[in-house]
Amino acid sequence: MNQSSKTERKELRHQEKQAERQRTTRRRTLRRFLKTGAVVLAAFGAVGGVAWYIATRPSIVETEVVSRLGVHRHLELRISIKGKTQDIPANLGIGLLHIPIHTHDRDGVIHLEFQGFVTVDDLRLREFFRVWGKRFNKTCIFESCNGPDGNVKMLVNGKENQEFESYVMKDNDTIEIRYQ
Repeated sequence: MNQSSKTERKELRHQEKQAERQRTTRRRTLRRFLKTGAVVLAAFGAVGGVAWYIATRPSIVETEVVSRLGVHRHLELRISIKGKTQDIPANLGIGLLHIPIHTHDRDGVIHLEFQGFVTVDDLRLREFFRVWGKRFNKTCIFESCNGPDGNVKMLVNGKENQEFESYVMKDNDTIEIRYQ
């Protein structure tokens, strides 16, 4: 049996320790490289995301801007089909996401509570119906459409209005939609 001398064993331990230090150094270098790469990739992703947002953001004509500081309005909506009043549910647009167009109660009051930039399109009546998930346009209210059984009519503050879903909701409006 060949026994190593004390000097040889010591040299072997020294070589093993040195090899372990080299492995540890390589691991640290790899981790540092990966962390730096992740930070650089995240930075490029953020810059790219901002650039993409700016490049794809639709340009808005200044006349379409209602406010840059938000809007807070309330209006009343009444719907009747063949003389029967339709309930507008409470808490439409309120949940995990608090949508700027919403209701609190079943009283027909629509709340428009926008923060920041607001355009004319944000305030169109169609947006309330989109939040509600119901159909409304110049020919239909819910499942009732113009035909032999009746026609859709809209009044704003007591006066007939032909804008229907395109109507821009204003503070203190009273909107009546009738199918008769």
